[in-house]
Amino acid sequence: MSSEREQRLEQLRSRRENGEAFAYSFDRSHTIRELQELDEEDRDLPDREFSTAGRVMEVRDFGGLLFLDLRDARSEIQVMVRENEEALQTIEDVYRGDFIGVTGTLTYTDRGEFSLEALDVEILTTAVRPIPSKHFGVEDEELRYRDRPLHLTMDMEARDRFRTRSEIISELRSFLESREFMEVETPTIQPVYGGANAEPFETHVNDRDMDAYLRISPELYLKRLIVGGYERIFEIATNFRNESIDTTHNPEFTMMELYQAYADYEDMMELTEELVEHIAVEVLGETVVEYRGEEIDLSAPWRRMTMHEAIEEHGGLEVEEMSDEELREAMDELGIELDSGFERGLAIAEIFEEVAEEELVQPTHITDYPEETTPLCMDHRSEEGLIERFESFIAGMELANAYTELRDPIRQREHFEREHQRQEEGDDKAHPLDMEFVEALELGMPPTGGLGIGIDRLVMILTDQESIRDVLFFPMMGEEE
Repeated sequence: MSSEREQRLEQLRSRRENGEAFAYSFDRSHTIRELQELDEEDRDLPDREFSTAGRVMEVRDFGGLLFLDLRDARSEIQVMVRENEEALQTIEDVYRGDFIGVTGTLTYTDRGEFSLEALDVEILTTAVRPIPSKHFGVEDEELRYRDRPLHLTMDMEARDRFRTRSEIISELRSFLESREFMEVETPTIQPVYGGANAEPFETHVNDRDMDAYLRISPELYLKRLIVGGYERIFEIATNFRNESIDTTHNPEFTMMELYQAYADYEDMMELTEELVEHIAVEVLGETVVEYRGEEIDLSAPWRRMTMHEAIEEHGGLEVEEMSDEELREAMDELGIELDSGFERGLAIAEIFEEVAEEELVQPTHITDYPEETTPLCMDHRSEEGLIERFESFIAGMELANAYTELRDPIRQREHFEREHQRQEEGDDKAHPLDMEFVEALELGMPPTGGLGIGIDRLVMILTDQESIRDVLFFPMMGEEE
């Protein structure tokens, strides 16, 4: 135990005995930002008293003259204590990290620094654990993620970034609701996982003695609601996939997924562009953002390329003209392996991911995927072997995934059975058979477009963050050594 922590613990014991360690509340007349935004006329009233509160970030003692840096949720102000014995005596027992309430008058120091001169100081919370100097912050990058409360205490920029995340989600809701989409909720614990090719987390429902899964996607439940008669719905859902952890993947992540009746994937492309453009304008005030040194223009329309075109442009391969053997040779050269047996469409999709994905810096819709890549999409209306699917890429990351939704129950069951065969061959990400969903389709479903957007990656792009861990309050971490 550090000597400073021992001193703080002793101080806490003493304050508890006197009933002064933890106040029940404090009546603020103003937040710190509100004090800073007062006009000069209000600031210059010499006898007007103001009260505010926050965490003490620094203490500077000049012998009878004390300065504190006081920080609340959004701003910081300098507190000056002089010629007030009671306040000085209280401040002498204050450590960096403590919460205090201050009542006083607004003034300026001899150096012209805007300050709150304390007439009364109340200790609100005694902090036992020392915090670093605000001038250094949390220098250990790993510690920022493991100890987010400490990191946020020190890093106002990080706080603002997470506030921006909240604004992004708020504007997303506002945009969709203005277009008559209704927000809904679907189960997180599911008897059959589905809606994506991903490995799930398994759980168990004790009361039913039933094995279950955390959802990898809300898709199959949302489409049940379209069958049930709703025409425009969306969900902002936490999904769980028991897969890789890296700069763009976390096992627990947030997606927005929506479904619109009487629409197709062309409509979803336009909706994606308009939605992202709207959020950028409302949150950032512009459509051009800088991400990792690159200027990215989010304004509609975005570039559109087929998957075959993207592979040819970025990999120099004309996959449409290549035989299966030539595709296998290309995969070997690129170091690509499939989880199940060779399938032409899956091979082409893997080649695209390897040679083209990272090159898609400006917003781009990649369209017309091979039919093997998902069991949930309508066949392409004019191109045999392809489906009406697109994924949107920005800064080399997949941001969105959308389909013209498959509605034929017979065809859906056939696709699920093909996926089941892949599972038998060792593909842990293949889609399971969901007969309840097939039965729902038998009731009839209108033409529908579906869209999923990764919220975390959208926040990364709009806040210029290279790692997903910097836009999640509590990212998944390994055990601490």
